[in-house]
Amino acid sequence: MKIAIAGSHGLIGTYIVNDFRLKNHTVTRIVRSKNIAGIFWDPVTNYINQDKLESFDIIINLCGNNIASISPLCINKELIYSSRVGTNLLLSRAISKLKNPPKYFISASACGIYKSSKNDISENSSYGKGFLPQLALDWEEASRFYDTPKTKIINLRLGQVISKKSLFLKIMKNLIYYLRVSSIGSGNQCWPWISINDVIGIMNFVINSNFLEGPINIVSPQKATSKEFLSKLAQGLNINPIFTIPRPIIKLGAGKLSSQILLNDYPVVPEKLQQNNYNFIEEDLSQTLKNLL
Repeated sequence: MKIAIAGSHGLIGTYIVNDFRLKNHTVTRIVRSKNIAGIFWDPVTNYINQDKLESFDIIINLCGNNIASISPLCINKELIYSSRVGTNLLLSRAISKLKNPPKYFISASACGIYKSSKNDISENSSYGKGFLPQLALDWEEASRFYDTPKTKIINLRLGQVISKKSLFLKIMKNLIYYLRVSSIGSGNQCWPWISINDVIGIMNFVINSNFLEGPINIVSPQKATSKEFLSKLAQGLNINPIFTIPRPIIKLGAGKLSSQILLNDYPVVPEKLQQNNYNFIEEDLSQTLKNLL
């Protein structure tokens, strides 16, 4: 298949490009520099040569400035928003004008779209309120803002992606290694997670289907509370953590957006993937972490 990918140099994009090419797909990067091979675009000025997007089977947008940060002072809401919503609007508009549009336009999204809950969260669950849920909602709506009748839209509602290069995993390892942290807040809040190998597997599952459409929860079927996540990570590091970081300290030190991600309860389940018989590659958190340490 011919596949065009924006955000191809990010955490997920790097793995996806390598995997697709190993499977003999023709992958073209959508890039922001004229000095890099690929299709040039400039989302700031809303420029893209749409003729270059003709006849691709799949177009994927993985763009999105980091929300999690070592320092809350580094958070730029405007950039977080425009890097997601603005890029999707630009690609949606370009696809709507193509003579030979792709069968799929796949966009990243996030589990932060949902309302914090004690009950299982499926693709049909209620949305939350505030900046993060509205961001995810606008992100998804931008992917289908323009009429694209020949193109199915997929929104990948991602949990925390676990890989050797993930910023989230690096931060958690540092909290355990340097501060001996065993729990964040009550520790009972669920953290939706997914291994990078399953992200790759799910992407292949999606592009080879002709029936999947709409939002898909990209999470492991094995739910984990924050306390369980940190405990399993500590076991892998052979460290016995003992300290709890109270909620007020998290809110003060991590900033509003990151603290919502860390403290909200998101027992998200991959209902649509399970209904369509996707076979998870790494659904055991302990083994997944062990493979990365």
